[in-house]
Amino acid sequence: MQFETDGGAVGSTVISQISPGRKNRLWIEVDGATQAVTFSQEEPETLWSGTRAGVTLVPRDIAGMSAEASRLSFLPAGHPQGYVDCFDLFVADAHAVARGDAPADGMPLFADGLRSAQLVEAVLCSAREQRWVDVPATTPTEVGS
Repeated sequence: MQFETDGGAVGSTVISQISPGRKNRLWIEVDGATQAVTFSQEEPETLWSGTRAGVTLVPRDIAGMSAEASRLSFLPAGHPQGYVDCFDLFVADAHAVARGDAPADGMPLFADGLRSAQLVEAVLCSAREQRWVDVPATTPTEVGS
């Protein structure tokens, strides 16, 4: 999927469950004009950061994390957290909400699922009609932020 934001930033995303040799790989890269940052689930202990001057590998270190991030990183560095741990943490957060606690920051809500469905529908329409499809903007409260 290719996209352009209201602010003029352009981007792309590839979502696939059939890429040969990639079994549920999660890889996220954000490229800016002066820096790129990459996370690869296949190397979960390291964040890659690159500039024109060079590359830095940033190791996971709970001591340097924000409170929100360290809450999700419960194992010491050198003991990689895995795919299943993410689901365990999500289920714990969902149970807390069911008990009446406020949703943890970043926890998906119904509005997030609705927004995802709107984006998928726009992608399908774009592919079917071979044209750009505008997706109306939402406010942070509309997507549960």
